[in-house]
Amino acid sequence: MNATRYRRRNYFINKEYQGRTIFHYFLLILAGSILFSLVFSFFSSNTISIVYEDYHLKLGTTPGILMDRIFSAQWFFIVVCGMAVILITLFLTHRVAGPFYRFEKSLDTMLEKDISGNIHLRKKDEGKGVAERLNRFNTMLATHLSAVEAANKEIRQLAEEQNNPDPEVLESISEKSRRIDALINEFTFTRQ
Repeated sequence: MNATRYRRRNYFINKEYQGRTIFHYFLLILAGSILFSLVFSFFSSNTISIVYEDYHLKLGTTPGILMDRIFSAQWFFIVVCGMAVILITLFLTHRVAGPFYRFEKSLDTMLEKDISGNIHLRKKDEGKGVAERLNRFNTMLATHLSAVEAANKEIRQLAEEQNNPDPEVLESISEKSRRIDALINEFTFTRQ
């Protein structure tokens, strides 16, 4: 049995949302690095460090001596962790952006008066409660439309079975019944 795995073709589902989220997390890493540098400088400003570099012995305040080392290490941290944050955030936002995309598509279909479909989400997606409620609403609406359709049919039959019916009243009932049928038939749904 060869089971083909689903392969993601579109990494950016909602470019604006995912891009904004990635940018905010990247800014968070940058702010953390700057905060670390400031806290380190503040707490070590009254200390002296000795550094042996390139056959020279340097003596000075700790922030002044070590700041170039900290910045070189932090740039590496910002770049490497920034790339990791971009990848992780991209895949994590799929759990939110994917369901939003599915909701938009399903709501567009519902606006076209097709309530026969169900919203199916992936196992780890967020928004399963909303999808379940929308599916239940569509089922309930289909049940009610089916009930209205059946009641309309019964009204039409009762009107036609009347002894000596008034032709104008019978025509009025038939016309209104046809309008109800037309309104119901605009919807696509599973008849109950």
